[in-house]
Amino acid sequence: MTTTLSQGLLRRALTATVVAAVSVTTFAVTASPASASDLGVNYNGLTRAVNDSELDRVGTGLARGFLDIRALQRGGVGSLDSDPDVAGFTRISGTGRRAVLNLKFDFRGDSFPADADSTRFKDLRAFTTEVLDRVYASTDVLVVGNEPFIESDPADRNQSLVDFYTHMANHVIAYNKTRRDIPVYVGAFNNLQKSGWRTPATEKLIAYAKNTPRIAGIDLHMHVGAIPEMDQAITWARGRLGGSKGIISTEFSLKNHFKAQLGKPVNAGFASRHAAVNPSWKVWQYLDFSLRNPRPRAEWVDFLKSSDWFFNVRFFLGNADELFDRKNLRFATYAMRQSQSSIGPNTDPWILNGIYCNQTCTRPGGTSQLNYAWVDSFRNRT
Repeated sequence: MTTTLSQGLLRRALTATVVAAVSVTTFAVTASPASASDLGVNYNGLTRAVNDSELDRVGTGLARGFLDIRALQRGGVGSLDSDPDVAGFTRISGTGRRAVLNLKFDFRGDSFPADADSTRFKDLRAFTTEVLDRVYASTDVLVVGNEPFIESDPADRNQSLVDFYTHMANHVIAYNKTRRDIPVYVGAFNNLQKSGWRTPATEKLIAYAKNTPRIAGIDLHMHVGAIPEMDQAITWARGRLGGSKGIISTEFSLKNHFKAQLGKPVNAGFASRHAAVNPSWKVWQYLDFSLRNPRPRAEWVDFLKSSDWFFNVRFFLGNADELFDRKNLRFATYAMRQSQSSIGPNTDPWILNGIYCNQTCTRPGGTSQLNYAWVDSFRNRT
């Protein structure tokens, strides 16, 4: 993909590009053509885990995370200077990498503030400013929102959502004007490959991004069953946004594909090679077992390599990034690590996505180990 960020920001990526070029890959893969350093990593809400040596092992010049503004607000302004995720996010730029921040406003179980002059709305704006005061100098791209159409109650995914996010975006724009100018996006929009998510509110928020000069574009989150679904989501969004604004994707994965495999039996050959594995287990049971009893990396890799549903998509990152090239996305970020407490037969299996198997593999010397396949697919595209 071709980035459109400033030359100053691109200079930060050079170090990581060199790292990627000299890194020795662990697995044999079919290499994709090299492209610009525009495929980064995503820490989600765990920026406290930002680690320079882990970033170096992957080889990337770009990292993303989100800060949960309302959760931080409950802790008060006084807690911001000691918050581990705030500190972790600022470490990204300290490592010489570009830093992308999504401002998350989670209103599930609550309504959006309707009156811009209400104490509730004023307090939220003021607290958002306090957060920006602490992270803005370390931020290269800012996204107003994380997943508005998920982090809200279904009854509120209407004009009230649009009004809130456009108001907060305008607040960030006003803040931006008084400081160094960085790209501001809105989003992220989920599941746009599905007609049920292409709502009037979705169209209105995209129209706001299209028609507001200081908004750089929109963010898409694409957790899908197959790459053509991402193509469908991007095509639909581009048709509403137009060609002059940018599209980024700060989250994408094959999560839905993996979820569809949870009821399958574990591979019999794999089970026969490892005494701890019950041959009657389904995939979800082995995943849950691994969460509760982290496995030697060799066993975990054997599980994934023996599972055709994983092995056959091991080049996913390269293939996805080739789509992003064709669709002119400005950049995308992929999960560095994942965190969840358990897996059931109908659980979203996020742990299969991470570049690091930080929960399912043992940590020799306290160091997280690289997952199977993803790091090579990643390095061949950065």
